[in-house]
This record gives sequence, C-alpha cells and structure tokens, in this order.
Amino acid sequence: MLNLSCPQEKMYESVQTVSHGVSGRSTQPVQNNIYIESTANGLRLVATDLEFISLEAEIEASVTDQGAVTVPPRLLTEVIGSLAGEEIRLEVDEHNTLKVESSRTSFRIRGMSAADFEMLPPMSEPARFDIPQHDMHTILSQTVFATSRDETRPILTGALFKITPGGIDVVATDTYRLALRKMTADISLEEGRSAIISERALNEVLRILDPESEETIGMALSDSQVQFTLGTVTVGSRLIEGQFPNYEKVLPDESDRRVTVNRADLTNTLRRMLIVAREDANRVVLRGADGILTITADSQDIGHAEEQIPATLEGEEPEIAFNARYLLDALGAIGEDDVVMELSQPLSPGTLKPKDSDDYVYVIMPMQIM
Repeated sequence: MLNLSCPQEKMYESVQTVSHGVSGRSTQPVQNNIYIESTANGLRLVATDLEFISLEAEIEASVTDQGAVTVPPRLLTEVIGSLAGEEIRLEVDEHNTLKVESSRTSFRIRGMSAADFEMLPPMSEPARFDIPQHDMHTILSQTVFATSRDETRPILTGALFKITPGGIDVVATDTYRLALRKMTADISLEEGRSAIISERALNEVLRILDPESEETIGMALSDSQVQFTLGTVTVGSRLIEGQFPNYEKVLPDESDRRVTVNRADLTNTLRRMLIVAREDANRVVLRGADGILTITADSQDIGHAEEQIPATLEGEEPEIAFNARYLLDALGAIGEDDVVMELSQPLSPGTLKPKDSDDYVYVIMPMQIM
C-alpha cells in the first residue's frame, strides 16, 4: 500500500492546483475525490470530471511502497495546509484510510478505493508543440472571458483554436460579443489543426501561467483531447464536438465612425457610470461631438450619470449604447494606452481594438438606446 514522505509545501501547492479539477457534481462519489498515487518516481495527484477538465501534478517523494487511494479534496487541502513547512509522511491501510503525519501531528482521512477512479484515456497520436508562456497568457486572457456560460449551447462554452505552422487564431463568443486574437508563432506542425477547448480547462491553464515568462508550455492535440503541460502540472480536457459558428461573418466589413480614446480614461469613466447603469442592464450611451466622447447612464430608480472624456473622432458623430461590463472586459484585456472603437449605425455591431495593432479585435452587439 501507499507509503511515502514528501515536502509539505510542494504537497500543499499541488493539492490546491489539482483540486480545481474536482467538479463536485459527479454521480460517482469517487470522482469527487482527488486520486493519490505513489509511483517509482514520486507522488502523483489527479482530479477530473471526465469531460471538460483533468488536472494532474507530480511531486518528488521518498517512496517506501507503491499504491493509491482517493480522498475528499477539501479535507485533504485543510489537513496538508495545517502542517506548514514540515516533511510529511503519507500511508494508506487496507481500509483506504490515508494517514498523514508530521513530526508532532497525525491525521487519518477516510478515503475510497482508487480502483474505481476513472481518468481520461491516453491520447492517440497527438500533435505536440510548445508556446512561450507569456504568449499563451496573452491569447487566453484576451479571449476566454467571452465564452458563453449557457450550457444549452455547449459549442459556445469553449474557444476555437485554429493552429497552423505559422501561428494561432483563438476565437470566443457568447453571441453578445466576440473576441478574436491572432498571434504569429513558429509551431512545429505539418498541417493545420482546429479544436474547440472548454472554458474551464483554459481558465485552469491561465491560472498556472506566468505572464512574464519566456519558458514554454507544451500543448498536445489529438482528434478528441487536448493537454497542456507546464513543469510537473498537466491540464487535460476532451474537445467540444460540433461546428463553431462562422465568426468571420460577424466581423464588420466597414465603419463610418471611428473613435480613439485613452484606455484608462474610458475604463475609469465606465466604472463610474456602472453605479447607475447596473440598474438598467449595464446600459451606457456613447455620443461623440467636437473632440469629446460623452458617456451617460440612466435609471428610473437611481437617477442619471454623465461624464465627458477627450477623444479623436473621425467620420459621422457616433451615438450608440453598449453593455458597460462587456466594454470593461475588453478594455481590461487590452494592454495598449489607446483604443479605437469602429462604429456605424446605432443598431449595428461595433468593434474595439488596440490603436496600433490588428492582432486583436473585439466585436460587441449594441443595446437599444432608451
């Protein structure tokens, strides 16, 4: 049976990471646990919902006997966290009870048989390539937030990855807005691949990435699964099946109104307008004239808010209403100082993008001006 010792800090960090893979909604109680296994190389932890997320971490450990058990994630996290900074010993008996010991403390956690724990199947002939962490962080942070939370349309609860030897295009949409990020990259693929990857898996990848790191994250893609590997942590998921919407039809062909503003100015103004706008479905109205963009919010129950910020206006004077929170999501994802809104008619979609780049575009549907 399982018997080993390992550093508490590494164990605690890995348990916290892996526990995000537990859905807590499985009809099989054992799948709501974390799988713990001692191997010839150390300690392996796994959690999965068998569909949209699988998280795995490995820890160096001194192994006496090999074995496995599954235990509740919350209890395991609390127990390991309470033994700060010490070497700990893990041991499992024939009744699937996990004994956790430090120099002065001992816990016994009732577990369940590891034999009943299911995992995602091994990947079949995946295509493998590496991407710098900071590039993957940029791609995901600018797109994943636009995925849908509506589980009745599962195809929209993931982001579309279009991968070629020359780069990656990632698209996410919930039908109210769409985020598209294009990135040039030297990817070792013989031919292009497309995949729809769940928001849940992508957010876990985003969680473990270092946005400043030049080191790479490995990506493996088969016809039915994807895996991201960073150090000793692996995030896996089944791909979402189906046909992603033809997003290119949503991208506006032309605009006759162009507004350039400082991103920080617009962000701070929208946050203030939300004090009133949140009582009216987050609606704000944007009107431009004479080098000024006026943003207003109204609520019958709360009142009125208005603010003006300097802007560069090209073409006809704009008047359009948007969901302020949707605008703020995109502004938070854009790193440049100035942003450009390209607009046309009050009921036509608008776009938001960095002033000096075409690699990112955010399309947002307007709201009715009340």
